[in-house]
Amino acid sequence: MSSTKHLSENLEHESKRIKQEHTDIKHNGELKARLEKALQDGLKVTTSHPTCIGALFSISCCGRCMLRFLGVRDFELYALSSNEIKSILAANNTTSTPPTTSIEKPMETDPEPICIACVGTVQHAEDFVNEIVERITKEKYITKTFNMNVTLPTSTLIRNHSVGIYLNEKLPHFPKNQVDIKEIFKLLISWPVERQTGLTLDFSSELRMQVSIKHEETKDDHIFLSTMKESGLVIKTKRENRKIITVGDGRHHVVKALTCVSDSRFASVGSVPPKPVSTKPELESIEMMRDSVYIGGRYLKFSRDVSQTPWSVGTTVLAELSVSGIVCDAIKDAYRADDYKFVTAGREDANVRMLGNGRPFYMEMINPRIPSLPSETIKEIETRINTIMPEKVQIRSLASISFEDTKIIKDGEETKTKSYSALCWTSNPVNQAMVDAVNEFTNKSFYVEQQTPIRVLQRRAQMIRKKQIHSLKAFPLEGHFMVVHLHTEAGTYIKEFVHGDLGRNQPSLASIVGCEADIMELDVLEVDLEFPPPPS
Repeated sequence: MSSTKHLSENLEHESKRIKQEHTDIKHNGELKARLEKALQDGLKVTTSHPTCIGALFSISCCGRCMLRFLGVRDFELYALSSNEIKSILAANNTTSTPPTTSIEKPMETDPEPICIACVGTVQHAEDFVNEIVERITKEKYITKTFNMNVTLPTSTLIRNHSVGIYLNEKLPHFPKNQVDIKEIFKLLISWPVERQTGLTLDFSSELRMQVSIKHEETKDDHIFLSTMKESGLVIKTKRENRKIITVGDGRHHVVKALTCVSDSRFASVGSVPPKPVSTKPELESIEMMRDSVYIGGRYLKFSRDVSQTPWSVGTTVLAELSVSGIVCDAIKDAYRADDYKFVTAGREDANVRMLGNGRPFYMEMINPRIPSLPSETIKEIETRINTIMPEKVQIRSLASISFEDTKIIKDGEETKTKSYSALCWTSNPVNQAMVDAVNEFTNKSFYVEQQTPIRVLQRRAQMIRKKQIHSLKAFPLEGHFMVVHLHTEAGTYIKEFVHGDLGRNQPSLASIVGCEADIMELDVLEVDLEFPPPPS
């Protein structure tokens, strides 16, 4: 288990414990007493290094960051305000040597400078709660839990590193077990969010929230690292979508750069301790995303003017209607999803009907607000869809499925077979000899070699595909026409098999009957794939 995952699990456990033990942790006087008692009993760092607290008071560091740098892992204590923590630390400071800045017990009404370490993110974490709660309320996700990830200003990486160097210079044995700023910030905003929404913080929740904080004043704090060759930090600008963007300065690049630069080198170029700041951080974005859910079924297409999905070339629409356009919006709306992906077991051309039991399909619902629907509701959706254009498109067997079930369609590309009915024209009038030549293959399979059809060469690579025809059956009509039933391997180009595609398909129906042949109408009768799977 990675250290990050282990830390997250510990924090989740702590969060649940804290919520059970306290209904209002921020104003619980017991917290102050607990912190005071911990200090009086000998908080490890203050016992080993009595001047540590004094060193922290010598810089403009908030109370919560003081606890972080002291390595305090009683996470509940961070629910106290910065001023409350500072007051208790000042009152319990036992240093015999006064710090460079005198320690005076801060008054709750005193304006506190913005923390130079967290630039106010941890110090004023609760300021972001209302906007987060408003967003959760607006989105109306059906859930009992949420997971939260946070992105803090890149400058906090630089500034925490700088404070660490400063403290080590002041006290060579200062503890190096500071608590991760992101995890504290995450808890400080999650606790009130839990109380106000009734949801529970759960790091395995399928509803993920990404909260990003920015701080314009310090957004360039890391730039100086790029002037040091040993840092390996290369920052460039480039034009993308008519905008100038900066690349190479992501958080992971900055973290790596900090490991490559010695403390003395950092101090010689950067600011140790960090420079004061005058502005608070801002909420940059809140992104909410739930795991996809899946629903499967089969569709029938009775019309020869409906494509499977929207079909256009440039600005020219080649088919006004599509199966996905008729079917998918109603399902997407039922799940209140942002978008969907429509996946089918193969496809037919717009002028080909899909009959029989229908073609298997599934929909991936992207970021659904509703994670599941009762089977009765799904049946109602199916009925409603089948009244939209029943003469053109209908669906059946609509059911909720799992992600694992979707693999049936992908795996079926290599194993499924299909049955067709083709109305064919021949240059010679159809006679019994031609019918017998076709029917010779009614109970005998054979292989055809198909070069990539001319009609799709512009979008598919040239290659030869070997496909199996399991059976052929001819039914003569008047004059130059016959109906041919085919049972074939998936992926066989039926139109090209009939007319031969200028000799690119061998053998073909044309070569079997001994004259030119072409296809007038084509219907898919069956797609032999069990889908959706029966309920377990």
